[in-house]
Amino acid sequence: MPKAEPTCQKTKQGLLSHKRQWAKHLLQWYAGHGRDLPWRRQRDPYAIWLSEVLLQQTRVEQGTPYFLRFLASFPRVQDLAAADIQEVLSLWQGLGYYRRAHHLHQAARQIVSDGGVFPQLPSEWQKLPGVGAYTAAAISSIAFDYAVPVVDGNVIRVLSRAFGATEPYDTAAGLHWVQRVAQEVMDTKHAGDYNQAIMDMGATMCTPKNPDCPACFWQKNCFAYQNEKVQALPWRSKKTQILPQTIDYLVLYWEQEFLLFKRPDDGIWAGLFEFMVQPWKGPWDSAAWDRLYGEQWPSNTLEIRTFGVKHALSHRSLTLNLNCIQLHRKLHLNDGVWVPFSELDRYPLPQPLLQFLKQTDFNHGRTQQSHAYRQSRQRP
Repeated sequence: MPKAEPTCQKTKQGLLSHKRQWAKHLLQWYAGHGRDLPWRRQRDPYAIWLSEVLLQQTRVEQGTPYFLRFLASFPRVQDLAAADIQEVLSLWQGLGYYRRAHHLHQAARQIVSDGGVFPQLPSEWQKLPGVGAYTAAAISSIAFDYAVPVVDGNVIRVLSRAFGATEPYDTAAGLHWVQRVAQEVMDTKHAGDYNQAIMDMGATMCTPKNPDCPACFWQKNCFAYQNEKVQALPWRSKKTQILPQTIDYLVLYWEQEFLLFKRPDDGIWAGLFEFMVQPWKGPWDSAAWDRLYGEQWPSNTLEIRTFGVKHALSHRSLTLNLNCIQLHRKLHLNDGVWVPFSELDRYPLPQPLLQFLKQTDFNHGRTQQSHAYRQSRQRP
């Protein structure tokens, strides 16, 4: 990789001298290489808002089918507001970060209660549940051409490499640098197209690994390329801490019906259904079962099989221990609901639990090999 003296990174004056050139070439690249995405075919604030919420922490390839299904089920914000939250969660199933679905539904109801008129200013969008600075900037610029830059992982990566970030992006100084540069180099006359262009550049060209530097329009001016720091930028001051967590479940079933419980409306898998959380910690314990339920369902009459499933979230590494118990008659517990296997689609479950049910033969005791289901992790 060639070396050259950086021309625009050291001073604000040098940066501003490249502002017009950067925006011009970026928009030219976008005109020929921008992604054809369904929510870009019109400037409908509802579709744009829906897409931005669905794509938080989600790859476009994964999120697009969800967007199309949501729009087909709820073509207007009034339809989304009128829907039951369980219907929303069922459509969301598999995307992860279920708090987004709750916020989406709450925000739709708030918009409808305010007359069904969408906000335009970023500050007004941020008053809605689940709408942060990035989402507000994206919707306001794309739908209404407000000259406010978006700052997400893709933008941090692109600007850090293109103009030479001087601080880690996870510090106050580093974030201030990114926000200042993002504002200074954006094309304020074509804010929506500019923001979509820089997001596409980060997603398709200036990627975290193996960026397509040979094809990049900014290669000759790029600080990272000219100084052999493409893989070093952006940089952060600390690593993301992945916390281990174990959940022990009792999978209670009877004649292809399963006992499910609704999770709380906060924490992981908010508002979804799950199996019965084991009343004791650790492995299967016959004595513990008999103390609780042995009078009517003694453990020596049960067929018990144990499985383990690994599941990776962005900040947690989950171990799910599933003690499958075939009952000879239904066990009724407060807040539990017996659901036939054929009706599971009506009860949104976390993806690893749903996959486990689909991969396990509860008639003959066979299960396919467990996998570690993973939500995509996006880093700048």
